Amino acid sequence: MNTFHNLKVADKKLLTPESFSVVLDVPESLRKKFHFKPGQFVIVQKDIKGQKLKRYYSIYNSSDEGVIKLGIKRKGKDGFADYVMHDLQVGDFLQVSEPMDDVPFDLSDRPQKILAITIGSGITPFYSYIRYMLNKQPQNKLVLIYGNESPDKTMFYKELQNLETEHPDQLKLYYVYSKNHSGQYHGRINAGILKDILHKEGTDFDAVYMIGPDDLKKMAASVLTDTGIEPDKLYYRVYS
Repeated sequence: MNTFHNLKVADKKLLTPESFSVVLDVPESLRKKFHFKPGQFVIVQKDIKGQKLKRYYSIYNSSDEGVIKLGIKRKGKDGFADYVMHDLQVGDFLQVSEPMDDVPFDLSDRPQKILAITIGSGITPFYSYIRYMLNKQPQNKLVLIYGNESPDKTMFYKELQNLETEHPDQLKLYYVYSKNHSGQYHGRINAGILKDILHKEGTDFDAVYMIGPDDLKKMAASVLTDTGIEPDKLYYRVYS
């Protein structure tokens, strides 16, 4: 059974026109319980108009900040995201579970070349790991394929741009935009785009992490295994 604690909202800000950052303060008495690794998530509960809503959100910040940061994106009709967008205020409390494992990033010291594929709010666990990697695993390289509609709807766009500029040997970004031509690729992430990136970056990846809908997973897995990447190097998290 999950254990929940009341955490106070310390900050709330717009990330994109459809997503918010919600910062939750973790009191000193709960710091050990809320210590987290990159790739972990929490469950957030809230009683809204007599209905208990429950959502799962990956933590996107570094573990040494003393807070929990969640990226919350509105997808269709979502009562909780609507509440966050219109009614949640700094100083309010949310019921939050203790962190749980989700994306199994390898945090060891062995050098790794990593491929990450995601769209939309699937970036949140990757953003936490990228921050960790750049500080704790300087021997690693991560290639990120990130799909969105446009730069203004891309969560952490400026932050990722800055990190790539500061760490060009560790981080390589490929933006795929379905409604904008400013990325390296236009459209949705597909087999042709993935094959072209693999041609540029090689296939010698130690791990591949994919977060997104099932059709993205199936397409990417087919292309990756066809190029010779072993299935046991592929890790998935599928959401609708």
